[in-house]
Amino acid sequence: MKIKTLLILAGALLMLPFQIKAQNTAPNVNYSALVKNSNSLTGVIETAEELMIANPNNFGEFQIVFCGKSIHQITDRQIMNPILNRIDSKPIKIVACGFSLNKFKVDRSKVPQGIQTVENGILHQLQLLKKGYLNLDL
Repeated sequence: MKIKTLLILAGALLMLPFQIKAQNTAPNVNYSALVKNSNSLTGVIETAEELMIANPNNFGEFQIVFCGKSIHQITDRQIMNPILNRIDSKPIKIVACGFSLNKFKVDRSKVPQGIQTVENGILHQLQLLKKGYLNLDL
């Protein structure tokens, strides 16, 4: 009788780590932000990095949509190279608004590699929200 009880107890203890692991799994959380200048871009990246540290197990990705009259800053290598180096290998993406690029006559060929361009940054932001991304509003 004692052996049977010990076997049941040992089996229950062996299953405990599997139950704990299953309870701690949470879905990844994705974020987005709409920025209008490189200073805001830097602030959002700092926030994204803090979120990655605070939630390393369920941080998904962070998409930053850059639009507005300061969109020309996106082609300034002195501004963008440090930013792009900082986010390299992190789940942080910068997306340029095509409407802004067109309106302010920014040469798309000068947009650095690694920055995705979408035709409508506002629409892209709304689509991310529909997908469940959390929005950081500045």
